[in-house]
Amino acid sequence: MPDTAARTGGLCMPCKLGTRAEIEAAKVAMKRLCELEDTDPFRLYWLELVNKVYKSDAGIAGLSNVERQYWAVNCLSGEVHNGGFDQYFYNSSGSTYSDAVDGLKAMGATTSLLLLEKAKKMIFGLADVPGETGIRRRIQVAVDSDALQRRLDQLDKKFWGDAGNLATRIENFAISHGLVRADR
Repeated sequence: MPDTAARTGGLCMPCKLGTRAEIEAAKVAMKRLCELEDTDPFRLYWLELVNKVYKSDAGIAGLSNVERQYWAVNCLSGEVHNGGFDQYFYNSSGSTYSDAVDGLKAMGATTSLLLLEKAKKMIFGLADVPGETGIRRRIQVAVDSDALQRRLDQLDKKFWGDAGNLATRIENFAISHGLVRADR
């Protein structure tokens, strides 16, 4: 896009923002996921949860407390790695904020939890995160600024830097609660 090129000195946005490496790493991870689609127990369990949430009348309410925590932390991780904390709160995943907080606590993922809470406070202040997507979006649009985006971008990068630790904690949580058998 000519306008973007003019603003970024000819660089694409990922290069300008310094996120090119994360994007390339995500591509490699997605390729690995595709290769493991039919054999990885964590991927198979995730697909089971997706079916429970999206193909049943109960939806997310039909999940147990532990399943909701696992679901919410995975949604958080996916959204932040894809588009940052602002994307997490903007999309429907933001409605799982409380379960994500509980899940991160249960997993002992204190770094990720602190970053999530900081992002929440930057956007919503001391108020609770609204469950309704439309309300969250209106609040985000109202508080959006370049300064806020820069601060959120810094939190995103810190979250990405702890990705391996969080992924291990998510897997250990699933195993320890009997959601996934590693030998399955």
